Parts: sequence; C-alpha cells; structure tokens
Amino acid sequence: MLFIYPMIFITIVSLIYFVYDDLKTREVNVAFIFLIAGIGFLYNLYFGFIYNVLKIYLLQLLIVIVFLLIIYIAGKITIYAYIGEGDLWTLFMISCTCGYVVLFSEFILLFSLAFMFFIPLVFFIYNVCKKNYPDKILKEKIWLMFLGFPKNISKINNFFTPLEEFKIVNGKLESKMILKPDCDPKIILSKLKEFSEIYKIKKVWVSPLIPFVWPILIAYIFVLFLMLFNKLSWLGFFATFYI
Repeated sequence: MLFIYPMIFITIVSLIYFVYDDLKTREVNVAFIFLIAGIGFLYNLYFGFIYNVLKIYLLQLLIVIVFLLIIYIAGKITIYAYIGEGDLWTLFMISCTCGYVVLFSEFILLFSLAFMFFIPLVFFIYNVCKKNYPDKILKEKIWLMFLGFPKNISKINNFFTPLEEFKIVNGKLESKMILKPDCDPKIILSKLKEFSEIYKIKKVWVSPLIPFVWPILIAYIFVLFLMLFNKLSWLGFFATFYI
C-alpha cells in the first residue's frame, strides 16, 4: 500500500497549483493536467500489474470516463449543470493518479458540490453584517443576499458575474435581477459599464465566479481522510481501497 503515497503527494501539490493558476488566470493548465494524469496512469499500470489490481484500476477509469461524459453532456444541455472542462479533466486526473477506490472521483465531485452549498450562507451572513440590503421586493432581496454582494462597477472584472441588468423602460432606468449564471460575463459587463457612465450607477450586485478546483482540493483531502480511516466502508466495495 505504500506505493500510493507518492501519487497522493503529487496530486495534492498539483491541485494546489491548479487553485493558484485558476485564481490568477481563470483557466486551468490542461496540458499540465494531462502530464500528471499520464504519469499517474503509467505509475499505476506498473504497480497495478505487480499487485494484481490492474483490472480494478482500469475499471474505475472506465467508470469515471462514462460518469464525466454524462456530466459534460448535461452541462451542454443546461447551464445549471455546467462544470468547466478543466474541472472535469482535473477529476479525471485524480482517477489516473489516485484511483485506488472505484468511485473515488465521483465522491470527490459529490463533496465538492456539497461544500459549494455553504457559500451562499457565507454571502448572506456577510451582507447582514455589512448591512447590504438591496432595494428590491422581499423575494429578490433574499436571493441577492444569498447569491452575492454589492460592488463598485469600476472594480468589477471578469471574475464576477452581475446579478442585475439595467434597461430603459418608458424613459426610466429600471434594474432587473438575473439569476441565470453567466460564466463568460464580458458582454454584460461592457453594457453595465456603459449604463454606469451615462446614468451614474456606482454599485451593482454581483456574484464571484469561484474556481471549482478549490472545493475539489478540499474534497480530495476530505474524501482521502474518510477512505484511509474506513469511514465510508459501510458503502461497500465501491467506497473502500481495493489494494
């Protein structure tokens, strides 16, 4: 079992680099992902053959490929199921380097999504503490306070997606809440800044485009801990180490 630790270390270091790179450039270096995945694949082919677990290792790779393909197709059908291609490749890389549990990457994705659900609560608490109360009806007020926070338009960049859009209706400027996420908000930001110059709009409610790779890192460490200490063994073969 000792042979798994070098790949675990390499995977953690790689994920930390991906978090830094994504926060800095809003992109994940896919070439580097393929490099680490290739190294992990060859490494585990060798030890999988030695320890007679090669078939199970290849089985979990096949399962994760089908699983991620389904997620990718679902994201093409509806933006609400969208996960970035770089994030999907990151999960595939984890299966190549540390696929010592049949559904390892699937558990990581599940816990990553679970961690993301805490973020709206953090936004709401922040807005209450800062007394950020949007001038909207109660339903929209609550949505905005859970999904984001107000920010000066001059400081908004492509790391944020606006939660409001402005239109001229009967000669008057009106604000409308947007709930649909925009993963490439360049156009709407450009229009927003035009309106701000003409109508002197200073702030708008926005939601930060949080890189999904950082909850993947947290989930990886969390799931790894659960697996190493057999905390998910009650789920059977698919949630325990097969080596």
